[in-house]
Amino acid sequence: MKKLLQSLFVLMLFAVSAFAQERTITGTVTAKEDGLPIPGATVRIKNSNVGTTTNANGQYTIKAPSGAAQFDFSSIGYNTVTKALSAGSNTLNAVLENDNRVLDEVVVTGYGSGRRLSGTVGSVATVSAKTVENKPVANALDAMQGKVAGLTVFTSSGEPSSTSSLRLHGVGSLGASNAPLFLLDGIQVDETTITNMNPNDIETVSVLKDASSTSIYGARAANGVVYVSTKRGKVATDATISVLGQYSVANPASDKFYRSMLNTAQLSQLQIEQGLRTPAATAALLAQYPNDTKWYDYYYKKDVPTYQTDVTVSGGGGKTAYYLSGSFFEGEGNRFRSGFDRYTLRSNLTSTLNPYIKIGLNLAAGTSNTETNGLAGNDTNGPLALLAQPWFSPYDANGNEYYGTIIPGWGRYSPRYIADNTPFNRNRLTFNPTGFVEITPFKNLTIKSQGGIDGYIDRETSARLASDVRFPGAGTLSESYSRRLNKTVTNTIEYRFSLDRHNFTVLGGQEYVDGITQDFGANTSRLANDGLFILQNGDASNRGVSSFKSEYSFKSLFGRLEYNFSSKYFLDASIREDKSSRFGANKQSATFWSVGGMWRAKQENFLRDLSWLNDLTVRASTGTSGNSAIGNYESLATAAGSSNYNGLPGVIQSAPGNPDLGWERQQKTSAGFKASFLNRIRLDVEFYYRETSNQLINVPQVFTTGYSLVRTNVGAIQNKGVDITLDFDVYTNDEHRAFITPYINGNMNRNKITDLFQGKNFYVNPGTGVLWAIGEPVSYVYPMWAGVNSANGLPQWYVPNAGDASIVTRTDPNAVTSSFSAAGLQQNTGIQRYAWLNGGFGFASGYEGFYLNVDFTYSKGKYMINNDRYFFENPTSFPGFNQSTTVLDYWKTPGQNATFPNLTQQFTQFDSRLIEDASFIRLKNLQFGYNLPKSILDKTKALKGAKLFFLARNLLTFTEYTGPDPEIDTNVTLGAYPNTRQVGFGLQLTF
Repeated sequence: MKKLLQSLFVLMLFAVSAFAQERTITGTVTAKEDGLPIPGATVRIKNSNVGTTTNANGQYTIKAPSGAAQFDFSSIGYNTVTKALSAGSNTLNAVLENDNRVLDEVVVTGYGSGRRLSGTVGSVATVSAKTVENKPVANALDAMQGKVAGLTVFTSSGEPSSTSSLRLHGVGSLGASNAPLFLLDGIQVDETTITNMNPNDIETVSVLKDASSTSIYGARAANGVVYVSTKRGKVATDATISVLGQYSVANPASDKFYRSMLNTAQLSQLQIEQGLRTPAATAALLAQYPNDTKWYDYYYKKDVPTYQTDVTVSGGGGKTAYYLSGSFFEGEGNRFRSGFDRYTLRSNLTSTLNPYIKIGLNLAAGTSNTETNGLAGNDTNGPLALLAQPWFSPYDANGNEYYGTIIPGWGRYSPRYIADNTPFNRNRLTFNPTGFVEITPFKNLTIKSQGGIDGYIDRETSARLASDVRFPGAGTLSESYSRRLNKTVTNTIEYRFSLDRHNFTVLGGQEYVDGITQDFGANTSRLANDGLFILQNGDASNRGVSSFKSEYSFKSLFGRLEYNFSSKYFLDASIREDKSSRFGANKQSATFWSVGGMWRAKQENFLRDLSWLNDLTVRASTGTSGNSAIGNYESLATAAGSSNYNGLPGVIQSAPGNPDLGWERQQKTSAGFKASFLNRIRLDVEFYYRETSNQLINVPQVFTTGYSLVRTNVGAIQNKGVDITLDFDVYTNDEHRAFITPYINGNMNRNKITDLFQGKNFYVNPGTGVLWAIGEPVSYVYPMWAGVNSANGLPQWYVPNAGDASIVTRTDPNAVTSSFSAAGLQQNTGIQRYAWLNGGFGFASGYEGFYLNVDFTYSKGKYMINNDRYFFENPTSFPGFNQSTTVLDYWKTPGQNATFPNLTQQFTQFDSRLIEDASFIRLKNLQFGYNLPKSILDKTKALKGAKLFFLARNLLTFTEYTGPDPEIDTNVTLGAYPNTRQVGFGLQLTF
């Protein structure tokens, strides 16, 4: 008994000693990608059940026995890290690196429950929330420029409400749209829906690039798929409240074009040399108007503000997770009457009702107001207002603006006054509800039904005010109301099973999509008073009404089979049948398919022990998809409206219809690999070959048929290229949460036309300067400029070869002419319409709580027809107006090598000089921020996180292009509204 008591006493002493030696360990868990804290990360003493989780600021506290030396750090979406605690230290920080294999669990690449990237045959590029959030623009997709190899993103306007143009792997169609399919939480939406949502609600944007990942979307996926997933809460987590506010100011990204106008001294001297005015008359003119106006500074406002405020609440209790958000965005444009404001609300809820049923409901709504300046293009009160002579001024001698009165000498009203008196406004109410029910009657079988709506209601108002002194008492008003509802209903059944090391997933599904757009409008005139500016107060004898309705529908069946052996060898196959109302009665249905394979080579025994090779995965796929992006009734013989014939009502047939109009088809074959080396370097390479046939082209008709164009399935085009993505860790230091991770990606693409229509070897698109020629890429066709004859100052153009001018480019110095003929001298310039290289580069870095992210984007081989130069480099065609400083280099004496001919000639024609290299490098995004440390946050009762950041967009642009903006995505540009350069700051608080 005595020995037993002694033993118990010793054990008690040991326990008390162990308790006395227990210590408190604290630290912070952050992401390697950007240095930001990771909330909800798990911290566990190695080989024990003792653990905790990090708070919203990534901080944790854990009580550990004195002997505990190693700790495991883990979080969904990141690689698990084991860290050793230094002797005598009670602080242990950890930096976690993204684990794409885990991230795939929340990235949907098709229908069903989603797949890990390590087990996905398809080529999928995922952009996280950090890429699109906290940007000073309404358009979330603008932030993706240069972030995904193969995806070209251009924002072509400085309008705050503008959308971006997106192309994946080149131009896949010469007649239909080249935009990808946009999906928001699985529901098909229009790109404008993305613009009208809060970018900070986005969790991930996945770009599906190859046939294995896109073919299951069938008829709509020829141009790729952009899948946007919104944020959700997490079950069994406390509520996290985040408040974000940011402010920025905007100016045109580059003013080089506008600053190139002649000043008063230069223009007055040029006009003397032209013989437009004598020196004495010029002196008298300048004495009367002693100004040197920079009209650009008047037409474009400076430092216009952009505001954004977001509030989000997320978390979960029991078996329900929630995410709630509200946001306000207001952006003012640099042009008069240009602006956009938006209010949004979102509620995402998911709940597990019982072990067999899970439901989800996303409710999103918003309202936006768009104000647009209608003075565009070649309007001399708009973009061409810079033609105004600099000696005239919109202000009098006392600095008062000539507002509502004619500008002396110029003889016009100010552009601002005209814009204010001809307003255009659009109010849009958007709603995007989605919901699903997921049933698991037994293990591995999932039945899911999902439905959603992409809808909006628009009210547009355009007017000329009755108070406009140009037309007193003659106000006009036009109002329209439009409603669009696109509905998607999807039902799937998925079963997963394994036979030893053979793993299978079988999925079948049905989908129905329909859309209806309806609008009506009315207009009136002779409104006499701005205070009574409503339709009914106009002239009763001068009113008009209109209405419109358009509908379409898709019916689809699809299936997918996935197989892998030991998670090492993978195969998948998909098939889909689509039927669309847009196509002719004989061709409404089509079937699309894909097959693909992947080999996780690193798991092979002969590679497993290579310490320098961390991962190697090889993949390949081929398959078909379709394009249906045309009008809803182009296969039908339609009537334009009513008319009178011999005193009786009738209709006019506007289109002949085409009952054999069917799907545009594409087959795409891809092969590539993904590898990582030395735990620092990550490389992804993919080659692809894309061929589109049966294109949906408007084919020209003989006018005697009564129709100019008929939509027909003709022609073929090829695209081939390679995507390359590389990022690597230059420096890492977990103790100080320090890292520098540069990246670069690029897409090299070449297109070639292989077939046209009506036996043609080439076709010139009227009025576009664009040529389609068999065996050639899409190119520009114009007379080729041969320079100025230095002997006599006459302009010269190359004479093309007879018969093959659209195929062969001829620049023979012995075959030139000074007689211009737009049609007779037209030939293939050899200049491609689309850039052959696009991509981005930059780096992410951090130290302690500081971080710096820099993103550049670039385009090489991008060309545009700069139509602005026709107006601003033509003093003999537009005498008296202001011009660019370039016109001063004109021919004066024999032997002179000049840019422009002598003053008896037209300086600029529509020829190859206007086709400019618009290649560029642009600093797209820059963000520098600081996360307040725990020592400061602990002094508050509620604050869990605080981040202060500086942001900039389009801060620098490097280009040889002389027009307003090289990023514009078009073949011909005139009077463009350039992108904006924005700088600002923001503050985000987490409670």
